[in-house]
Amino acid sequence: MLIYNTTYLVSDRQYGPWSKWIREKHIPFMLECGFSNPQIAKVLNVHEDQEGTSVTVQYHISDLYKLELWDEEFAEQIQSEMASRFGAEVLSFSTVLEIL
Repeated sequence: MLIYNTTYLVSDRQYGPWSKWIREKHIPFMLECGFSNPQIAKVLNVHEDQEGTSVTVQYHISDLYKLELWDEEFAEQIQSEMASRFGAEVLSFSTVLEIL
């Protein structure tokens, strides 16, 4: 079992709209694509001078093959939607973790 984790840095101005979008659009989309167990968490250990809020969104997926298929078929769609809605006011990076 894998965890697909994306960390976002969301500007204060866009936090409300982004939070709504992640709950109403992103999570349902990811669940339809075969992910499960969505969790949203605020990152607490941030730099004092950081502007905005850091948030992680995590999903479970059964194996790397399914994650790679999702990446090839669907990742660009959801990433493009986020970029067109929020531009540089929401930055992100993703990591893949294996549950031991």
